[in-house]
Amino acid sequence: MRITTFLLLVCVFCTFAENTHSQNARVSINKKNVQLETVLNEIEHQTDYLFIYNNQVNVNKKVSLKAKNQPVSKVLEELLADSGITYSVEGNHIVLGKQTMAAAPQQSSTIRGKVIDTNGDPVIGANIVEKGTTNGTTTDVEGNFSINAKSGSTLVITFIGYVREEVKANAGRRMEIILQEDSETLEEVVVVGYGTMKKADLTGSVATVGSEVIEDRPLTNLGAGLQGAIANLNITSSSGAPGTGSKFNIRGTTNLSGGEPLILVDGIEMDPNLINPQDVKDVTVLKDAASASIYGARAAFGVILITTKTGFVSQKPVVSLSANYSINVPTVHANYMNSMEYTQWMNDANTTSNGSNYFDDITMEHVRNYYNDPVNNLPVFHHPDDAASKYRYCGNTDWYEALNKKSYPMQQYNISVQGGSETAKYMTSAGMFQQDGISKWTDEDYKRFNVLQHVNYKVNNWLQVGLRATLSMVKMNTGPQNKYGNNSLGATIPGDSRPLMPVYHPDGHFAGYCGDGYFTNQAAWLSQGGSAEMRNNNMYATAFAKLNPLEGLEINVDYTYNYYNYSFKNHVREYIDYDADGNPGSIFPHTSPNQVSYTKNESQYDVFNAYATYKKKINKVHALEGMIGFNQENATYKGVGLSRNNLIANDIPFLNLATGDRSTSDYMNQWAIRGAFFRLFYAYDDKYLVQVNGRYDGSSRFPKDDRFAFFPTFSLGWRLSQEKFWKPIAHIVNDFKIRGSYGALGNQVLLQGGNDMYYPYISTYTTGEVGYLFSGEKQMGVYAPGLVSDQLTWETVKQWDLGFNFSMFDSKLTGEFDYYVRTTEDMLTKSKTLPSILGVSEPQMNAADLRTSGWEVALTWKSALQNGFAYSATLSLSDYQAEITKYDNPTKNLSDNYYEGKKLGEIWGFVTDGLFQSDEEASSWNQSKIVGYTQYAGDIKFADLNGDGEVTRGENTVNNSGDLKIIGNETPRYNFGIRGTAEYKGFDFTLFFQGTMKRDIIPSKTFYLSHYTSEWSVPQKMNYDYWREDNRDAFFPRARMNGSAVNENQTRFMLNGAYIRCKQLALGYTIPKYITEKAKISKLRVYFNADNLFEFSGMPDTFDPELATVNAYPFIRSFSFGANLTF
Repeated sequence: MRITTFLLLVCVFCTFAENTHSQNARVSINKKNVQLETVLNEIEHQTDYLFIYNNQVNVNKKVSLKAKNQPVSKVLEELLADSGITYSVEGNHIVLGKQTMAAAPQQSSTIRGKVIDTNGDPVIGANIVEKGTTNGTTTDVEGNFSINAKSGSTLVITFIGYVREEVKANAGRRMEIILQEDSETLEEVVVVGYGTMKKADLTGSVATVGSEVIEDRPLTNLGAGLQGAIANLNITSSSGAPGTGSKFNIRGTTNLSGGEPLILVDGIEMDPNLINPQDVKDVTVLKDAASASIYGARAAFGVILITTKTGFVSQKPVVSLSANYSINVPTVHANYMNSMEYTQWMNDANTTSNGSNYFDDITMEHVRNYYNDPVNNLPVFHHPDDAASKYRYCGNTDWYEALNKKSYPMQQYNISVQGGSETAKYMTSAGMFQQDGISKWTDEDYKRFNVLQHVNYKVNNWLQVGLRATLSMVKMNTGPQNKYGNNSLGATIPGDSRPLMPVYHPDGHFAGYCGDGYFTNQAAWLSQGGSAEMRNNNMYATAFAKLNPLEGLEINVDYTYNYYNYSFKNHVREYIDYDADGNPGSIFPHTSPNQVSYTKNESQYDVFNAYATYKKKINKVHALEGMIGFNQENATYKGVGLSRNNLIANDIPFLNLATGDRSTSDYMNQWAIRGAFFRLFYAYDDKYLVQVNGRYDGSSRFPKDDRFAFFPTFSLGWRLSQEKFWKPIAHIVNDFKIRGSYGALGNQVLLQGGNDMYYPYISTYTTGEVGYLFSGEKQMGVYAPGLVSDQLTWETVKQWDLGFNFSMFDSKLTGEFDYYVRTTEDMLTKSKTLPSILGVSEPQMNAADLRTSGWEVALTWKSALQNGFAYSATLSLSDYQAEITKYDNPTKNLSDNYYEGKKLGEIWGFVTDGLFQSDEEASSWNQSKIVGYTQYAGDIKFADLNGDGEVTRGENTVNNSGDLKIIGNETPRYNFGIRGTAEYKGFDFTLFFQGTMKRDIIPSKTFYLSHYTSEWSVPQKMNYDYWREDNRDAFFPRARMNGSAVNENQTRFMLNGAYIRCKQLALGYTIPKYITEKAKISKLRVYFNADNLFEFSGMPDTFDPELATVNAYPFIRSFSFGANLTF
């Protein structure tokens, strides 16, 4: 019933807006010194109007225009003023004609003067036209002009950003004309905490990007589109699997537990991975304490404000459709040894470790025969030492190719309706996104449906009310998972998927456990091991009211309710291996016994905000703004887990159809915050800016006596470009502002092991089965609680920031720079080590401090040529480092992860001094305390840095580390993004690069070198370059099965993680309107887009530089075609 009422309301507003449209269509245009035809085309693109004119109308003349959400009628009046061109509106057509010009005056005089602004600075390039004629000129670099005109005629002076001025020409004296700033065009507004501010008034570090960086791209989530777009907004993903979200970070390391920024969508906390990127209007990042402090308890590490699209006042309904279809391919391809390489490596490894070959001569003969002639030989054989029913394997299977598709599709479709009347505006959108997975053997896909609704109604001149609602629905098939919750999708190849094992036996049954040894056939697992399905639904509804009872006073009240539910069902299906005779032989142990399990979670979250803002300008030089507000948030989480083994029917996964013991669990957690906040802003003469913020917050996560705290911030700004001494360079550097801020914020989001701590000050008991049997059954028990600190309190995050903003060359070049230092004090970590006799671990306490410092720069160049070619280039570059300044590790023992003075990300390891080239050299080099086996030629040689005759760790402390040293740092340094765009005669082009200039990586030993320590691991192709007599200059050491030396961090295996990646290449074309109008289409754009097109890095080819491992689902390259239609 609620949904029906809601949709009826939308329909009413749509109908009302249609009836009130008429000539009230609005446009936003910013063009300088372009042909009139270019502006007319832009108006056609943004409206349903079509211009009609003949060749007597000069549309090649140069014009400049800046209009933001202005009616077409007002834009045309300004655009065509004194141009000799008239216009009339006839339905959806605007007819242009040539104005009959009055006869030129018989006598004219030279009129001289100067055009200045209110500060007395010259206005360069202002247009001066004798009204009613085409006679005109422009001002020079000093603002001076000279024009021959009839004395007493009217001169019209215009310039972008200033109010049009008309004055009487006076030939008898030198004229001085003062232009007033047009506040409507100069006041570029950005979203800040609980409101908006002019960009010129900002004193904190704030960055904004518009929808142009994310529109029309095949994005799996919003974060994928923002990566590299904003300096020091660091976005990562742990996998390329369907449905994997992005993680956000602002300005580097936050605390030892990994604090994250607060992310708000239309002012409400929301998961950005669940919203439709095509609904986003712009994204603002509040980086420093002064900018973020207004949000209090959860904004200690910055705030990301996402604003979605809304309707327009006085505009008939505009329907937009978009469709995009992509073909995805993995960015990397795992490459493992073939059968000949693998058997040689295994034989050499076993010879080194155990003195004999791993495979006997009979096996090697079959392997060679099949490798050389797979058509006339089988990948299986009977060994004389085995029973007749047992196969041995001699195949040559590339398991990555066998399991994974070469490409897989992704598609997204969106529809939206926007519009409004004089008193109402609305926006409704719906979107569908679907991404298939890489597996050949199982259903694997991710589907997301999004609905967004904005309705705003102006009741009268002092009251507006509205409703915002969003709904996201997700369904994902993740492929089968075993009873331990593991699946096998993506690039991961289990250790025992050897190339010798074929996918099938000759009789058509899957190869596997009944064959040679205990091998895992992932094809069988994925196709027969069961299924898993995840669903979640997330609904937000916000009701709001805005009151303007007095001039300058605005009161906002809003309430939001959010309901989220999540369900996961896993069916572990028991399947059987068959022997060489086709008889059931064994049951795959990872799916035995069969099982069904359910997980259901739900949460409810509600937010109430009330705040009032008052703005006043006194004597045109004193600008005042004050805001006070109140915020209350509550959240409840609860869930249940159920599972049961031994299904009666293997293919019917229901709990009541299983005979095994039931396993159940449930939980419930709650938290709440309450805060009062204020903001005071003062500007003198638009030059000197001061802002003070404060928030008094209380959190349920702390003991009663430490629950509330006050956190203040302040910031200052100075617009030097408004000073008189700036005049000599004002025509070059148009605007320049320096700013600084300092503040302290409280962090109440306490994490332990990556998990939220809701009641960290309460000592809690746990229950579970004990390991003893009574009467043949396990019993439930209650476990004693651990210790908790009675002094637990807020983490305090202090940050100061210095920066400047500038614009040059008529604002073609804009930029900003910031340097910051952020200290996180009283971080939650372990307390002093307690005696082991106590029997419990030490409690978490506020016992550590961290210092993060860095800088960031952003530059943008935008320009247009006289032929209508427009282009832009944007660069973002940032860097940061973090250091622990307080931590309870007095000996600085390296076994502990942290110590005072440690730079986060540093890698301690040995310096590799090559490989031993003889057994004599190996036996004479003393590194027995590191390497626990007999060394031979080809083994790893570590450098003896301290010259004591042996390689050791010393006491494994910073001050006595033996031959260990800091060999690198995993922190990504000098992260950058470079974006270029171009537009010309309907064509548009975008090219975007993103990367990291410096990073060291120690790859996962499990998939890089694990075959040195386990016979079940499958070496990669690159590992075939190992030391042997015929390959003495190899990179990898000699083959062995007990090679513990490879597990040590060392310089030889440390990788260069620097890279540059082409994140986007897009080419689009907007069909001319005179063509699309015939089909009743106001705008049609078609495009091609490629994401993650290519990259250059210092990593091996099988490693994605953003993932830095082969043990992960690969990222995707997307090649997509799409179209956008507007009616």
